[in-house]
Amino acid sequence: MTDPERTIAAQATAAGQGAIAVIRMSGPGCMDILKQCTPAAFTERLRPRRATLVCIRDAEGAAIDQALVTWFPAPASYTGEDTAEISCHGGMLVTDRLLKRLYQCGASPAEPGEFTKRAFLNGRIDLAQAESVMDIINAKTDKEAKASLSQLEGNLSNCITEIRKDLLDMMADIEASIDYPEYDVPELSNKKAIERLSEVKTKLKDLEDSFQNGKILKDGVKTVIVGKPNAGKSSLLNIMLNEERAIVSSQAGTTRDTIEEFVKIKGIPLKIIDTAGIRNT
Repeated sequence: MTDPERTIAAQATAAGQGAIAVIRMSGPGCMDILKQCTPAAFTERLRPRRATLVCIRDAEGAAIDQALVTWFPAPASYTGEDTAEISCHGGMLVTDRLLKRLYQCGASPAEPGEFTKRAFLNGRIDLAQAESVMDIINAKTDKEAKASLSQLEGNLSNCITEIRKDLLDMMADIEASIDYPEYDVPELSNKKAIERLSEVKTKLKDLEDSFQNGKILKDGVKTVIVGKPNAGKSSLLNIMLNEERAIVSSQAGTTRDTIEEFVKIKGIPLKIIDTAGIRNT
């Protein structure tokens, strides 16, 4: 369970060596933790959404790394809480030492997806937008990334809200004409109600169709290569991937287990599955 009083920290960029790494910290104790591991009066120089250069120090005062700290005070942050992003030199040793220092000063390791979870719980994003964050990260094609970004921007949520409003408005008109017949309330005729329901049905059908399209963009179109042994199935896979992914041999039965790979065709991911030859066993 998420504890709103707990300040969390984790590496936001992928593990490994690189030019820079970003460590994110969120929670009510961000400022106190920064005061413990930076020179005196540094936190007074911080300005919202501006990067400030500082030397992060360990408990003995020795330098860990020079980094840029960007401060996002609540509620104008990703999580809706006080948030700090530390851009340090990339490398497993530096980021490990820096994270350990933050934990030593009072932060706790963030659980997987906890920053996005806090953003959802604090009303910064809704559930559909929260789910789209991982879709953007795992996107395999431009079309999938574009669809996920559209969902993150709230287009799906806005569409659902619009449909809900249409239904509530129609229910309100029906109930008003029933409960207050003595007032001059325009009565909702059967024809008008059917027309409005038909419009809602069309919007729901469009949503259903978009789900199927989104599933294809996300999971890809599964395509299985089947045939007799030594018919060239693995060779076909290698040609489509433009690499030697499957072992090719003149001896029949070389492929024993399925081999799965993705290839992008006109923006659509194609999941190709190479199989063993069909034969009497």
